[in-house]
This record gives sequence, structure tokens and C-alpha cells, in this order.
Amino acid sequence: MAVTEEASSRSEAIYLDLRQKLLRGEFTPNYRLKLSELCAQRGVSVSVVREALTRLAEQGLIQSQPNKGFYIPNYTVEEINDLAFLRSHIEALAIRLAIQRGDAPWEASVVAAHHELRLTPRVRSSVDPVGSQQWSRAHAVFHAACVAACGSPRLVAAQHRLYDEAEVLRQMSEMSGGMSRDVEGEHAAMVEAITSRDADHAAELIRRHVEITAGLSVKAALARTQSEDS
Repeated sequence: MAVTEEASSRSEAIYLDLRQKLLRGEFTPNYRLKLSELCAQRGVSVSVVREALTRLAEQGLIQSQPNKGFYIPNYTVEEINDLAFLRSHIEALAIRLAIQRGDAPWEASVVAAHHELRLTPRVRSSVDPVGSQQWSRAHAVFHAACVAACGSPRLVAAQHRLYDEAEVLRQMSEMSGGMSRDVEGEHAAMVEAITSRDADHAAELIRRHVEITAGLSVKAALARTQSEDS
């Protein structure tokens, strides 16, 4: 039993480390996560690494195929738009329900999360990896706060998973100039709609927010394709 628990603990550590690297955009599209290399780096067995990679694949953060193994997704335009469609509708529904069901402490938590996000400088990961990670963490907390009062644990879980998958794409977009937007204004408008209890407007704002991110991800994907073809 002790050996099993130790292996599980090591797999959890590898999973968390790789997950953070994915969310920081440290891997390029199509990069292969080789079991042999990860085992040698971590000093663990293949089964320990495979368990961690399988969890990431189940969450949509990496992909796997027979004879290719585990690798970083290289999303097509269709896949990016599909992810954006699902995420925008899930998050819009969750925010709508949160506004209907949320109390004053929930509303205050949204305002507090936005205040922390607003005070956290937004920088490129290529320029300041630590600062970029701090902003990404504050950004995730803000989006999570907006849906926290929806009353559906499954809906919250779906929002978290889709957010994480979109975050990997967002990091790739920033490498191709995806900083050119008024994201601070978008967040401020969302908070105003939430505190005004305007569910329709808040739902529309989050849909637009997600669609802008998707548009930048599409632009980055097309730029990568053109670069590969040239």
C-alpha cells in the first residue's frame, strides 16, 4: 500500500508541474511529451508518468494518439471556434445563474477578485514569466468568482475545464501579438453588469470576451500555419 501511495503522490506532483507549465505556455504546438525523458528527469517509473499524462489528456490540455504518444495540441481553426462556442455558452449560463442566485458576499467576492486582477500588471510570459503567471492566476480567480454562485457544481467544473483549455490557447496567442485588446475594460464592464444584476448584459459580455480571445487564437494559429508552410 505504501508503494502505491508513494507512486500516486509522485504522479500528482508531475501532473501539477506539467499542468502549470502548460498554463504558462512553456510548450509549443505538437511538442511530444516523451515518457522515457520524463521518467529519466523525475526518476520514476513509466506507469507514474503515464498516469499524470493521462489525466492531462482527459482534461483536454494535451492529446494522445497511438504510435504518437502524448503531445501538445496544435488546434485547428475549427477546434478553436468549437472550444469558444462551448465555453462562451457555459460561462454565460453560469454567470446568468450566479446573478440570479448569488448573495451580497458573492458579489463582494467578484469585486475583490477584480480589484486584485486590476492591480496585477499584465505582461507577456516571454518578457516576465513570473509576472505573467501572477496575472494568469488572478485572471483565473476572477473568472471562477464570477460563476461561483451559480449553484451547480457540475457547471462550475465544466467552466473550470474549458477555461484551462482556453488558457493554453491564450498563452499561444500572446506569442503572436495577442496583447492588443482592452481586456481591462472588458473585465470592468463584466463587473459592472454583475453588480447591477443585469444578467442579460453580463451573459453577452462574457460571450464577447471569450469570442475576442478565440479570434486572437485563430489569428495565432493561422500565423503558425503560414510560418510552417513558408
